[in-house]
Amino acid sequence: MKKTKYIIQSMALISMLSCDKHDSLDNNVITGPMAPQVYWEVSSSTVKAGSNVPFVCQYYITGDGVIDHLEVWYNIVKKEDKMVNCPWLSTFSYSITTSTESVERMDQCISTYAHDEETWNDSIRAYTFAAEFPTSNTLTSVSWSTPDTYDDNKVITYFGEGFKEHFKDSLYSMMKYEDFEKMLTGLGLVENFKIYADSVFDENSNSYEYMFKNEEVPAEVKTIFDSITFEQLIFNSGKNNYEIEFSRSYYINSNLHCVTTKNIHGTAIEKTIDLN
Repeated sequence: MKKTKYIIQSMALISMLSCDKHDSLDNNVITGPMAPQVYWEVSSSTVKAGSNVPFVCQYYITGDGVIDHLEVWYNIVKKEDKMVNCPWLSTFSYSITTSTESVERMDQCISTYAHDEETWNDSIRAYTFAAEFPTSNTLTSVSWSTPDTYDDNKVITYFGEGFKEHFKDSLYSMMKYEDFEKMLTGLGLVENFKIYADSVFDENSNSYEYMFKNEEVPAEVKTIFDSITFEQLIFNSGKNNYEIEFSRSYYINSNLHCVTTKNIHGTAIEKTIDLN
């Protein structure tokens, strides 16, 4: 009997706790004020850096909220694309390509616009508004693509200190006999490259095959390669240009906020705008 009594008491206690928890949740349900509804369109998804961006919008609010003003917010994102290629290879292609994006400025309020009750439109049952917001003229794009003249200062500025050495060292570690032959003869550094090679006659092709002895680069070849500059490595003699590219551009992720007197924000759909 004692055992049965304890079980009944425990079940009753659990039931009381469950009821208390349920009642507490019901009592804590909060229904807050409604945020304004906002729709907007910008004039273009691409604008010149420093120019203003025109936009039109519609907005309204339900319930007892009171609209106070409008705000345009945006962040700034920087995008950089880089490419460097060596055209002096035979057995493989070697290029370094990168594409990065970084937030240059966090999302913040750019412009504020007063709300005007006179802009109510009965036919669409919303307020209408047209204005524009500014962009910075310092966010100009940069493009340096396959130039016909070499600029070492730009290489260092755009690609960083040590990039040239890294590019050359990585390239050397992957090169084979045919690559050294094409590069050194193509750059006019060696007249007869076969003096550095061993040869084997291939009866199937009825010709000699050339390679480095024990697949090791001769010291003389290494010395000649070390004398080659980064400028020479990326020069395309057929096109008479340098196979290097750099571009920097910016874009903004913008949004329109409709703000009530209680500082409740209603937001539209975000618009991405490229700055040229």
